Amino acid sequence: MRLVPSALAFLAFGCGATPHRELPSDSAPIATCVPPADSTAPKFSELFARYFAPGTPGHCATAHCHGNPGANEWVCGDSPDTCYRGMVQVGLIDAKNPAHSAITDPKESPLIWVNPSGDMPFDATTPFPEGRDAIVAWVAACAPND
Repeated sequence: MRLVPSALAFLAFGCGATPHRELPSDSAPIATCVPPADSTAPKFSELFARYFAPGTPGHCATAHCHGNPGANEWVCGDSPDTCYRGMVQVGLIDAKNPAHSAITDPKESPLIWVNPSGDMPFDATTPFPEGRDAIVAWVAACAPND
């Protein structure tokens, strides 16, 4: 059963919390990632423009969500590069082992698009197969900051 948070809770907590993974140490070996030869994965800049920027279905970079001002939990910021770095910082993207990225984990992803128990985007918690498939393809292609 999903409870609908009050407007006051929305204002107090912004767009919600992101589960944090323990990040590997800098001395951890980088996992070898080989993108599929037939990959048609989008670039991260395309993901940002289609799914994470203000006015998009995920709208992470919106002010008072994960954008400035008032970023909650982590900063997506106003560019693909700042959003990528913010996602890496909290473990949504594992740059050393992309297959281990929480953003595509069906049990840990905050995105309801990937995890049916996810709570993001906070104000639109409905499945979105197009966004899920694009993000999953990008992670399978080694999750580059491109």
